Amino acid sequence: MPGKLGLLCGVFACLPITYAATSSQGDVIQVVDNSLKKSSTFSGSGVPANMLKTTAPKNYVVKKTDTVMKLAHMYLKKIGYWPQFLGISSINKTRIYPGDSLQILTIDGVKLLTVSHAQGVTVEKLEPEVHDLPNDELPTISIKKLKNLILRPTLIPEGEFEALPMVVSGGAPGDFTYTAGDNIYVKGLKEQQVGDQVSVFSKFRKVSDPDTKESLGFEVRYNGDATITQIGPISSLELTNTVNYVSPLDRVVSMPVQQIPDLTPHRSESMIITGKIVALYDAITSTAEDNTVIINRGSRDGVDTGMIFDITDTRKVIDPTSNMDHPKYLVMPPTVIGELLIYKVYDKMSFGLITDSARPILINSIIQSQQ
Repeated sequence: MPGKLGLLCGVFACLPITYAATSSQGDVIQVVDNSLKKSSTFSGSGVPANMLKTTAPKNYVVKKTDTVMKLAHMYLKKIGYWPQFLGISSINKTRIYPGDSLQILTIDGVKLLTVSHAQGVTVEKLEPEVHDLPNDELPTISIKKLKNLILRPTLIPEGEFEALPMVVSGGAPGDFTYTAGDNIYVKGLKEQQVGDQVSVFSKFRKVSDPDTKESLGFEVRYNGDATITQIGPISSLELTNTVNYVSPLDRVVSMPVQQIPDLTPHRSESMIITGKIVALYDAITSTAEDNTVIINRGSRDGVDTGMIFDITDTRKVIDPTSNMDHPKYLVMPPTVIGELLIYKVYDKMSFGLITDSARPILINSIIQSQQ
């Protein structure tokens, strides 16, 4: 795939030649035998040294199993600073391929990640040049993770859900749960035709704000897919795929083909948004990395798809000056214990994927958008 090098990716490390490159802010940096010499004031690119993890490798060769998000977590305490670290405009402008060499350089106390492409690319002048590169560019986030974890959670207004066609029976006589390969019987199908693909959902829960008690939405649980085999007052369907058991009172809905969302992780640009994790997906009291949570902030609050939130934790300690028979407690400053990537946004609430966690993530944990 074509890729723009030099100006875009900061490809100027590990090359035994002298040449110039331009930072994302337009300043010129001269590279001579892997050492940096400034020819103008360097600003904008790079991150403070304290933003790097202590385990960040100084040199690293990119693997086929890597993703941009994985690399960002490997190097940075906050993945929202990846573009600044690499000297690009946004995380989806990353152009890194398996076999590339990554190196951390220090310029005036800030850290910058440089990329040396495996093909031995050289840059000779201050103009972007187009080179042919392999089409195995690293994805921002694992496609498998997107498919498995973030296409299922869904909100349907409660009134609309109750009005959908209803599963009334299925399977063998006496069965009350049905799985892939079983026939199910549905009343209320009107607009569909034989051969149409539909999805089956069950009631799950109402989600409310723990502070204001406002109803945030009615979440339904995806159970599987079915194909319509006969239409009538009671229609017959064959379950083709199930992730949970299908039961009487479940509802059937025609679902459009779900495209994998194009997520571009980014920080909040206009304001800091704070909120809470108000519900966990497939968990009761705590959850962790690679799982879904619901937050009590949505589009009306400025949340959009791809926004990154810090998950924080606070703890109380006994004030040592207080009476131990009637102790007083001090609230410690919040500590960042994880990151949350928003992938589906509704008006009042959003679904997010925990991309990093240092300890279990509890319900009602405080979140704050990265800036």
